[in-house]
Amino acid sequence: MDSLTEMTSANDFRTPPRILIPKLARSRDQWKAKATARKHQYRKEKIHSRDLQHSRQRWKDRALAAEQKLQELQQQLQHAEANRAQARSAIAQLQDSKKT
Repeated sequence: MDSLTEMTSANDFRTPPRILIPKLARSRDQWKAKATARKHQYRKEKIHSRDLQHSRQRWKDRALAAEQKLQELQQQLQHAEANRAQARSAIAQLQDSKKT
């Protein structure tokens, strides 16, 4: 365990530092770029998900409002048809009473 915690010196590597250091730096830079790209993609997807959620909720609200409006109009239609039937029966009674 002590060997894992100790710092390795430049003498422990067989590759010369002039070759090793640029490769390690390039590897670090690629890792950072990859992590940054993933972070940006995550944020982008999170915003997209939020926007979809709001959009779906808005459409759901609109659909429920339209359904409620339809029910109200159907009730108005039934009420108007009932009034019309009542008016026709009243007209028929008046016409019958006129004939007699």
